Amino acid sequence: MKKLVCLSVGILAFALQNASAQYITNVLFTTVNDFSLFSGTGSGNSTVATSAFDADGSTVNGLGNIGGGTGTGGGSLQITWGSGGYNEIVVGPSQGSNPAFLSAIDPGSSGNTAVAYSGIIQMTYSLPTTGTGSYFQTGVFFQYSGNGYYGPQLWSSTTDLLYTDSYGQEVYQATIPYTITAGSFNGFGFGIFVNSNYAPALFPFYVDDITSLTPVPEPGTMALVGMGTLAFGFLARRRRS
Repeated sequence: MKKLVCLSVGILAFALQNASAQYITNVLFTTVNDFSLFSGTGSGNSTVATSAFDADGSTVNGLGNIGGGTGTGGGSLQITWGSGGYNEIVVGPSQGSNPAFLSAIDPGSSGNTAVAYSGIIQMTYSLPTTGTGSYFQTGVFFQYSGNGYYGPQLWSSTTDLLYTDSYGQEVYQATIPYTITAGSFNGFGFGIFVNSNYAPALFPFYVDDITSLTPVPEPGTMALVGMGTLAFGFLARRRRS
């Protein structure tokens, strides 16, 4: 019986290793109201405007809308960027007064203290097609003193979503893993960066549907823990008999 229980637990553990992870999706920025909080004050030569183009169809404000309210429907952030190479192009609002945003990005943080955490950011963006260029990368950065203020810099993998924006440019989804180090901060900021050699300058593109993915315990994993606990309890009971 002991061998059978151990074998069953081992088989279940092997199966769970191949199961897909489950996540809670936290919408951060997704409507015109959300993106109105951004400004083009990064290191690049960029301008920022809210746009009626809606990549995700959302009509509910995300956590970025620190003013509250139900929003003005969908929309996105239009970025007109005028400089090649690597640039922090768009600075988002400070979220120090928005515990919901901070807890979505860094679960377990409290007050002005960040805890060590690794997570995932996803966002949609359109690839500029004006002019010429061989690469275009986008990502996000966090601002707080314990993390080097403008770090970490985050590269993204991309998926073609198979539709176009208002300029006829292809829309993609970026999946961006990130790591936050423990430390203190005075206002927790969020921003977007671009690394590209596209020219000429001042090409427009859109960003929409910025979300964080928080991993949650899988039901199968919890079942494995429960099964293991029962198995060890059964074996301990047999030893006492």
